[in-house]
Amino acid sequence: MKKEEILEMSRKENKNKDMHEIEIENKGSKIATIVMLSLATIYYCYEIFTAKGQNITLYSLITVYCAVIYGYKGIKIKKRKLFNIVCSFIWAILTTILILEYFKVI
Repeated sequence: MKKEEILEMSRKENKNKDMHEIEIENKGSKIATIVMLSLATIYYCYEIFTAKGQNITLYSLITVYCAVIYGYKGIKIKKRKLFNIVCSFIWAILTTILILEYFKVI
């Protein structure tokens, strides 16, 4: 096979996206997640120290996001599969606790 044929097959497989572009999107998603979690932690600490209460809904959204990300990676990626599934399970438990706390079931 020629280099051009391999490149064309790769583009078809990746829906006309370059692998470099896909990696950039993935890295951007990871950076956005870290920034989002950092900002949520700052908000959480601010709410506690100023006695404004806690915004549990925000944190339940963040934990469900992390549960889905790790769960999807655990299903799709063979490498570190157990780690991703365990992380997803922990995040899912945390999500459940926050939702129950929001509705004052706990």
